[in-house]
Amino acid sequence: MGIVNATPDSFSDGGRNPAEAAVHGLKLLEDGADILDIGGESTRPGACEVSADEELDRVMPVVERILRERPDCRISVDTRKALVAEAVLKAGAGIINDVSGLEFDPAMAGTVAKFPQAVVVLGHTRGTPEEMTGRCQYSNVVKEVMRELACMAEEAVKAGIHHENLWFDPGIGFAKTADQSWELLRHTRELAGLGPLVIGHSRKSFLGGAMADRDAATAALDFVLRYAGVSVLRVHDVRGALAAFRAAENWTAKEGCGRDK
Repeated sequence: MGIVNATPDSFSDGGRNPAEAAVHGLKLLEDGADILDIGGESTRPGACEVSADEELDRVMPVVERILRERPDCRISVDTRKALVAEAVLKAGAGIINDVSGLEFDPAMAGTVAKFPQAVVVLGHTRGTPEEMTGRCQYSNVVKEVMRELACMAEEAVKAGIHHENLWFDPGIGFAKTADQSWELLRHTRELAGLGPLVIGHSRKSFLGGAMADRDAATAALDFVLRYAGVSVLRVHDVRGALAAFRAAENWTAKEGCGRDK
């Protein structure tokens, strides 16, 4: 899943207008992305909410151009708002990636349920981006995140969303300290018991170091997570992730180095 930010303030690659974001998305497809995740509102810690109209002004031109040039593209839109979700699903997007787990907007679950083929990524966080850094208190982060994601799934199904259309994101860096994020990653196989697992680790601060160091750390995790039960990796550097996958495949092709090792 290649990340396409059409925002002025995303933490590592913001500042693109819709035209630039669309060009970037098309390049990620050329690099080998299976899915594009397009976002018009930064949800980094401390980010402020934008209106649905402003978010749509940023996102819709990107969705429309990419589908015009690549109608086969599978598009996800990163949004917490029902109005945005409905508009982009009507336009041809197939996935709604809600970092709030459908909890930010009370109308979100019912809105998405009107599109029976739509996939929903349930993201785990606590509070809004403005306040999440103060909501990192867990007695057991793995068990609590799993329990809260399972509750989100129950609510989604009650609203009419098919369970088989739910993907699960433990929210690395969202209301999590660096240590808590690493603890979640160490329990990836356990988390994958919830259903298809999405991990968004790319370039995040828990990796430490400068951005170049984070790209290297991201690629290393891409290698590990591919064989730890993750269904979708959400990354900035699609080409780097695929290089890590090729290395992993070459490694596991050797006798005695299978996936069970």
